[in-house]
Amino acid sequence: MSRFFLHQEIDGNILEDPDGTEAADLAEVRQQAIEAARQLVANAILGGTAPLGRAFRITDEAGQVLLVLPFRDALPPDLFNPG
Repeated sequence: MSRFFLHQEIDGNILEDPDGTEAADLAEVRQQAIEAARQLVANAILGGTAPLGRAFRITDEAGQVLLVLPFRDALPPDLFNPG
């Protein structure tokens, strides 16, 4: 298991994840980030906002950015393009 950090990018600022999360690999932490982003978006919508411009910057313990996951990419694509 490796430790990854899901820092939030909010309006050009970074909200650092001080604790991180353990995952077997990048694919697993990506799935964790998708689930967390969906929860954050759902809670924000219930509060009357839509934080679709936010993103997770997933880093390793050395601080190397491995993946940027926009919250918008965590949502079902048909949400924006109903068919």
